Amino acid sequence: MDELDEAIVALLEADGRLTHGDVARAVGLSRSAAAARVQRLVGSGRVVVRGVVHPAVLGRGSLAYVALAVHGPAAPVADAVAERDDVAFVSLTTGRHGVVAELRAESPLAVDEAVAQLRTLDHVHGVDTLVYVEVARDVVGPVGAVDHAVDATDLALLRALQDDGRASFVELAGLAGISAAGARRRVLRMLQAQVVRVGALVRPTGHDGRSAMGMGLRLHGDQREVVAALAEMPTVTFVARTLGRFDLLVSMRGSSTAQLVDAVELLRALPQVHEVESWTHLRVVKESYALGQLGVPAAPGPELV
Repeated sequence: MDELDEAIVALLEADGRLTHGDVARAVGLSRSAAAARVQRLVGSGRVVVRGVVHPAVLGRGSLAYVALAVHGPAAPVADAVAERDDVAFVSLTTGRHGVVAELRAESPLAVDEAVAQLRTLDHVHGVDTLVYVEVARDVVGPVGAVDHAVDATDLALLRALQDDGRASFVELAGLAGISAAGARRRVLRMLQAQVVRVGALVRPTGHDGRSAMGMGLRLHGDQREVVAALAEMPTVTFVARTLGRFDLLVSMRGSSTAQLVDAVELLRALPQVHEVESWTHLRVVKESYALGQLGVPAAPGPELV
């Protein structure tokens, strides 16, 4: 991807439903040229635009990050973890943990049961767990509390957005059996209520220079300044306050290793940051946030993120 492609991807990460005209005006291209670039990026499979539904709407409001210490090759363990329906993300990593994953479960008890099952996998000799208290930033999915009840028509629209976040309102209307105006009204309402977020997800190839890393931060003093600083960094894709051996869990993606080095150095310079532990994502095995099948509407319950 060239600089214009990177700029377009950044726009679609923020709002995957931007029109070609909006993209064209933002990057200084004609509408037809912007449309061609968007279609090329999406058609290549490198960039996918999906609707990510709030985990509470899916009945998966308890989130945790697990790091697995592995004896021997880690890839078979990562493949086994990726088969689980309650796992949204799995990656092979550097460092003392060969595999990391994100669990999305219906309750803290279900998280505990899932972690117990992960401990029984062959060649796993330790599981380190971070429970999310609050997701402060996520370029993929919606954050914050959700109290918007969804009905069967909303669920049909959410299914369609999970498949194609850039589907037109006419296409969405046909799939949900309502008018285009009704589809537009419902989708905009769910976007505003943080029921769903539509954005671009870049699939790393390992040959494009893009790097991804995770970090655990131990802090002293007020966390709010650190969280605010992280939210302003363009390389930061995810921030969660956690319970466990870290106070904050952070994910970063950059166009180069040098860009990530600069970002880590900025973090280390913050006075509240006591310690930084980092790991590189060598290969993302699974990144799918359409957990399970969207079926009967679930009444929203207490939600932490």
